Formats: sequence, C-alpha cells, structure tokens
Amino acid sequence: MFSKHAANGVNVTSGTVRQIETQVVPVPEPLHAQSRELMAFWERHRKDGRLLNRSALPCRETTSLLPSIFVLERMDVAGEDWRLRLVGTHLTRWLDFDPTGLTISAFYHPGCVAHNAGVYRKVTADGCPHVTHGRLHGVNRDFLKLEILHLPMEDKGPEDLLLLGCISIFDED
Repeated sequence: MFSKHAANGVNVTSGTVRQIETQVVPVPEPLHAQSRELMAFWERHRKDGRLLNRSALPCRETTSLLPSIFVLERMDVAGEDWRLRLVGTHLTRWLDFDPTGLTISAFYHPGCVAHNAGVYRKVTADGCPHVTHGRLHGVNRDFLKLEILHLPMEDKGPEDLLLLGCISIFDED
C-alpha cells in the first residue's frame, strides 16, 4: 500500500523517487557520535598513505554504521553525475524509498546537483573529509537536523575513487 503526501507542492506516492533538496552548511569536524565513529574507522584503515579501500566494508567493526552509510561512484570523467551504489537500510526507510542505483541527477532537485557533485569531486580529488549540517527537503522528515559526512574511499585502486558517506540524525532537545 502506498501513501500520498505533498513534497514541494507535488503529490508524491510513498515508494517513488523524489527530488531531494539539500540545505546544508560545512562544519569543521563531525560532532555526531556516529559520524565520529565512521571517521575513526576511516582513519584507522588508511595504510601507507592510501585511503580506506572498499574491501574493508562491511566488517564487524562497522556493523552499527552500515544502516546509515551510502557509497557514491562517479558516472563520468568530469564527475558531474554520481550513482548511489549502496544506501543503508536506515536511510532507505527514512526516505520511504530505496535510491540505490539512481544517479544524483535523478535523485536531487536540479538546483542541487551541480553543487553536490562539486563537493563529491573535491572530496575525492583532495582525499579529505567534508562535513555538513543541515536538512534535506523533499522527504517528510525535513524537520530533522542532520550531519552528513563525506569521505574518499578507494575502489579497485588509488586511481579509482568512491565517496563513502554517512547521514547522522541529531536528537532534538
């Protein structure tokens, strides 16, 4: 059974793709315990100047994190579009649909695609984490305050990079 609700003035059936808008600002470091745990895992598994390799996921050490992580892969040389290769079960339930396999151009509102792709390119090019705080609009949970952590990760080798991410939800006071 599907439920209907309004998203950006458009009726959307639960279980269908929505156009998500990100309203976030960069912060210097992760504050949420879950984000800090993923960052610590990422740092522990960097070897000899190399990034964390995707073969390190999943493992017992990340069991509690897996439902809240996502992995993006570059779809074109310029890095203008990225595909959601993996989306954790907590995130798919939170979104009311599973965006695994979608590109960001199909998932994000058109006004957010270029900015988000730019962040992903910078994270993978610089090899450094990127942390933001804010909200996602286009889902029925835009009242939640989020922390989004983006980390570069090797796929098959150092020239083949993915983006590992985690979305953490802050408890409201």
